Amino acid sequence: MAPTVTAPGALVKSMARSQCARLGGMPESTMPEPVETASAAAPARGAVLRGLFGSVRLAYLPVLVTYFCYGASGITSIALLYFQKDELAITPAEAAAIGFWVALPWSTKMVAGVASDVHPIFGRRRLSYLLLGALLSFAGYAWLATTASTKATYLAAMVIIAVGFMVQDVVADALSVELATTEEEVKQIQTLGRMALLAGTISVGYLSGWLAGALGPRPVFAIALLLPALVMAAAWLIPPETPRVALPGEEANPLGAGKSRLVVLVGLGYAALGVALEALSVPFGQEIILVVSGGLIVMLLQRVGISRAVAIAAFAIFCFRAVPSTGQGFNYWAIDRLGFDQEFLGVLAQVGAVLSLLGLIVFRKPITHRPVSYTLFWVTIAGAVLYLPTIGLFYGVNEWFGVSPRTFAFIDTTISAPLGQLSMVPMLALIARTAPRGAEATMFAIMASLMNLALSASELGTRYLNTFFGVTQHDYSNLGRLLICVGVIGMFPLLALPLLRRVEAESRTP
Repeated sequence: MAPTVTAPGALVKSMARSQCARLGGMPESTMPEPVETASAAAPARGAVLRGLFGSVRLAYLPVLVTYFCYGASGITSIALLYFQKDELAITPAEAAAIGFWVALPWSTKMVAGVASDVHPIFGRRRLSYLLLGALLSFAGYAWLATTASTKATYLAAMVIIAVGFMVQDVVADALSVELATTEEEVKQIQTLGRMALLAGTISVGYLSGWLAGALGPRPVFAIALLLPALVMAAAWLIPPETPRVALPGEEANPLGAGKSRLVVLVGLGYAALGVALEALSVPFGQEIILVVSGGLIVMLLQRVGISRAVAIAAFAIFCFRAVPSTGQGFNYWAIDRLGFDQEFLGVLAQVGAVLSLLGLIVFRKPITHRPVSYTLFWVTIAGAVLYLPTIGLFYGVNEWFGVSPRTFAFIDTTISAPLGQLSMVPMLALIARTAPRGAEATMFAIMASLMNLALSASELGTRYLNTFFGVTQHDYSNLGRLLICVGVIGMFPLLALPLLRRVEAESRTP
């Protein structure tokens, strides 16, 4: 992944970040031939759509709606930015600290994963937990829309929303594995999921800025209540569950022998530790919870079982996702010094989302057939090159060319927007391929927890950098040095690629 920076094109990415038909039960290969119609163009159009998007089944709908609504949660991104800056007076370093705790629930996905796998509610493993996650997000948005008015209540509401989306994501991940009958179908569902997420982002891109400017933050939070409501409606389309029969040589219960209890206790334990450290304001609390969380997740992976190849791939992706960003400092500077308003930020979000989706469609086949190392290398190199205009904007390079800051930012967004999504699909497919039958949610959740823990590490690094360079709403003098430092750090993860490439070569050797 390219350096996660908060800059013209990357400004859109940072705001989005604070949010990555089974007809009759028959597989695609056994579906009846389409009925001939009078229009010869219809089959051609169908072939074109299948070429762009691949096959789509009705059973995918709950998964796709969940991803769509997560993408559409970006409708609050600009409202949150102004709510932090103007109403709560949160500094860039404080925003990064809040981002750390908001990202942390995503590293506890194994708890929801085990619960969804082995502890059904009212007899349903997936439906009940998808409804529960949507209800949590609904409660968090309702709090923001009404009484949350301090940094503490704002943090609590944001964490509740994050937990809700995390539970929804766990269920969607599990369904993406259960519904697939082949490895190619796993990749297809994951690709469609990313497209649905981007479609959700596109649908609210311009609206996020326009609504924030026209209505203010709290009405936008109220509008966001529609998203979990839509997930709850789609949840009822989840196919009924049938008892699973173990295949020859397959473990009947991959979560037996106390493994499920271990995962739940460990996950709840370090979640409680995080709450205690924050509530008691323990010095270096974020550093402690980050180290403890990482150690416990690694232990769980060893106990549940993971291949060496996937472990190395997970380590490499962790390195890429843990790269710090500039944080909200650049956003604040762009608002205060360049005059970027809510509507223009919405335009950037809209353009970035559309181009990200187009990039994913265009590169869908290459990224599902190329090794992970190949995708990461070229995306990182391209991201480093396209990051230079961000630095140039701060130092007034746009003036050398007689270009206004808004035009410069728009061009940067247009060029760099598609990069952010291209590295995710291969890794998601790799994680899905390791999930054993009967423990799909658990394995996917533990692996994804490690990936999302990297986001907390990124926020921690962002806080360090903003504190070190002293970037605040009142002093942007060192913002340029911060931008350069982030760009250099973003190249370091390339050092992990030779190890990943070697493992990939070994896996291709007979």
